[in-house]
Amino acid sequence: MIEILTSFLVVAGAMLVCAGSFGVARFKDYFERVHAAGLPATLGLSLLLIASSIHLSAHLGELFLKPIVVVAILFLTVPLGTEMLARAGYITNVKPAHEYARDDAEEQRELEHKEPVE
Repeated sequence: MIEILTSFLVVAGAMLVCAGSFGVARFKDYFERVHAAGLPATLGLSLLLIASSIHLSAHLGELFLKPIVVVAILFLTVPLGTEMLARAGYITNVKPAHEYARDDAEEQRELEHKEPVE
């Protein structure tokens, strides 16, 4: 039963990581690529780490929590890093593929932005 569960988690995690890498390759916008790199890769890697924790705990006969600690660190750092990358792209005026429907930081745009980056 443990092998079936870990196999399912490994396959699901690998599929999410592959989906994120295809998104990075296929999307044409910087902001879409940052999103594609952050979200599926975090979830996919978390599934892989949980699978390794379950597998090692079952085969070693004791609770193995180091991968779970790494998952917690991932969930704390990756969203922040993704948001900082997107903010850096916005501040340096990286042009999106299409115009924003709504821009909440329009007032600060004239103050902070430099010349457009192509």
